[in-house]
Amino acid sequence: MRYTRLKSSIRVVSTALLIAAVSGCSHGDAETTVSNPYARNMSFAVAPVLNFSGEPSFDPIKAADLLASELTYVEGVTVLPVSRVVALLASQGRTQIESPAHAIAVADAVGADAIIVAGISEYDAYTPVVGLVIQVYAVPRTAPVAVDPVHAERMAQPITLRSMADATLPRDQIQMVYNGTHSNVTDSVKKYAAPRSEQDSPLGWREYVKVQTLFLRFCWHDAIDRLMTNERWRHAVVMPNNAMEYPL
Repeated sequence: MRYTRLKSSIRVVSTALLIAAVSGCSHGDAETTVSNPYARNMSFAVAPVLNFSGEPSFDPIKAADLLASELTYVEGVTVLPVSRVVALLASQGRTQIESPAHAIAVADAVGADAIIVAGISEYDAYTPVVGLVIQVYAVPRTAPVAVDPVHAERMAQPITLRSMADATLPRDQIQMVYNGTHSNVTDSVKKYAAPRSEQDSPLGWREYVKVQTLFLRFCWHDAIDRLMTNERWRHAVVMPNNAMEYPL
């Protein structure tokens, strides 16, 4: 699958923390789940989505709810209630995350292992087109991580000791642009829609490119799947039998 990648990095200057949904992946169909790359169950917070697109109709809170909902399809992942994070930010007199350090502090305060901060760079509900970035920040827990240099050398972009030790750097990042008129995207939408589409829908899988909230769900799901794939690669360079500084 070829998707156009965002050419410039989106800074994390976040907006209110909210995370939709309930608990780890309890969805029945195997086709809807995303494999868990972590050694243990994880809890995530999700920040309200940043709107860099200039589209006034974009709803950051609703978009974050959809992202958090799709995150619950990852096996072994628990997603904290959105209201808990929103309330915390309100108590701080803030409506958004203001720095990576703030993101980590909020995640820690609400009891999450990590927080996801996402942004939208392009948004066209009629085409549809969604440009997005997802960044993950982890809460430091215990001892420093050790990296296997042999595995690291085989990585296209090896993880450095600094990047593993600096909590203000994102643990991972995905940047994508999805255009619903491109055949490679619609092929993926069909696979996504197959176990989810209502049998009586006259549009069938096309509903997922006609209804923007459904298309956005697909975009979040695909980006999360890619993110978890990256996480599996990243964990491959961590030597066994060593305590990790970060649970992620």
